[in-house]
Amino acid sequence: NCSPGMKYGQFVDWEKIDPEAAIKYRQILNSSHQQLKKMGREGFWAMPHTLRAKAYYHIIHSINSRFKLGPVTPDRDVYYELAKGLFGEQKLSTHPVPEYMEAGEIPRYCLNKAGLNSVKKILLCLGKYFPDMNFCPILPELVSLILHFSEDEAECFHSVSRLICYNDPNKRYIDQTFLTYRASCMTFGDLANRCCRGIRKLIASSHQNLFEFYSDWIMWIFADLPFTYANRVLDVYLLEGYKVLYRFVATLILYKVSVSSRVADVEDFRTDMKRFVQNIARHCTAEKLLVRAFLIPMATRWELNLLFNANKDSLMQKGVSIHQKRWVSPENAGQSVETVDFSCTSSVVTGTGMRVVWAWIPERFALFSPIRVFSTAEHGRSLASFYSHVEGHEPVVLIIKTVDEEVLGAFLSTDVTERRKHDSEGLTYFGTGECFVFTVRHILCSLLARTHNSATPKLSNITSTEASMFIAGSNSQLIIGGDGGHALCLQEDLEGGFSEYCDTFKSNPLCKGYFKIQALETHPNTQ
Repeated sequence: NCSPGMKYGQFVDWEKIDPEAAIKYRQILNSSHQQLKKMGREGFWAMPHTLRAKAYYHIIHSINSRFKLGPVTPDRDVYYELAKGLFGEQKLSTHPVPEYMEAGEIPRYCLNKAGLNSVKKILLCLGKYFPDMNFCPILPELVSLILHFSEDEAECFHSVSRLICYNDPNKRYIDQTFLTYRASCMTFGDLANRCCRGIRKLIASSHQNLFEFYSDWIMWIFADLPFTYANRVLDVYLLEGYKVLYRFVATLILYKVSVSSRVADVEDFRTDMKRFVQNIARHCTAEKLLVRAFLIPMATRWELNLLFNANKDSLMQKGVSIHQKRWVSPENAGQSVETVDFSCTSSVVTGTGMRVVWAWIPERFALFSPIRVFSTAEHGRSLASFYSHVEGHEPVVLIIKTVDEEVLGAFLSTDVTERRKHDSEGLTYFGTGECFVFTVRHILCSLLARTHNSATPKLSNITSTEASMFIAGSNSQLIIGGDGGHALCLQEDLEGGFSEYCDTFKSNPLCKGYFKIQALETHPNTQ
């Protein structure tokens, strides 16, 4: 019997045996980054294994020629020094796994015992070299995958280190702290709010934790997807960065919703989604997954980075520091950072209804519990009183109950003081594309403007036909949605109003035309 460690083919000229792979590799070397992106999406180097290995090496080690890496990227020699210091002459590691690994498990990904031991050694050396990396649950999966296509442990260490050191803010690769990991989860939650609405509403209305569901998102790709699927994701991830991961996870959720006839009856969405991803081959091929992922409309890298930073700032406002390592707030050990209290006194909606509304607001605002600052029962029925209590708060959830027991409202992304900041003979619209209107039974989001910066509201004159007519107010009326009709219009005495079809939100009337107000209240989404 031959030794399992024996290397075969070292005396063979493989370019003559497999000339097509050699031709493809030369083509890879001569291709621009844009051409490589197209080739990666099409699976140009998916076979044979050696061609993919060469392609990965070329892609990863070309990063420095286009963007900046950190000040010092550790090379092979650094790995040898770290390994010698940690393990000495021992080939097997008996060390505990690094703290930055959330689950403490190393994925097998078809690796043998020696391969799993090598992954552990690389992970320990990475933890030693990058001491500030305190929360990085995807790193074991990335190392396991890249080791498949590396010459040895040192090369794998060097390749992964280049991804860790990459510092272009608009094209991240690896989150290294709890703060940035959680901000990425929130960013995906915001994107899912736009393209995966059905499952979001189901989870919120079932009283299951929406945050916990989305916190698994990146692990669906790098821990739960079958090996061949994960490889195809890696083909494009190495070229395009974090953005493509959002695409793939959104696609997995859409597939889940499309093939599950009884999704509303699921008792544990997290476990159900994990099983679905693990068995994705029953529903689509890896190639179909890629094709569908790149058909999903996606925000630009600049917009994603803007949203990511806004979510990170909100987490820091909530008390999360860059040094925090787990899902609890430093000042409240044992209390989840994401704990939101829905027991606030509301005369309009139940706790369940408020939970559903909260599930649709941007993630960075959903961190904070609803607090009522205005109600018609307590503060009277007038727009003047409404403005005096709501001004200075951004954003605000407005909720109305009609005398016919209909419940409707709007998410106002911008402080209503904006109505007085612009010289105009008539009404001036303000607000951002994060505004939306809703009934408790149905949420209607604006998909027409994708700005996420509430500090710079988009303005338009009332006669404009642009789909940016979100909010307008005067002493006599408050309008939500002004393009092609008003989604919601309230009169000065807050006794009534009307709702009609509105192009701004592509929304049908929220109730039957004109209505009388039984109760109206507002809840800011800030601390």
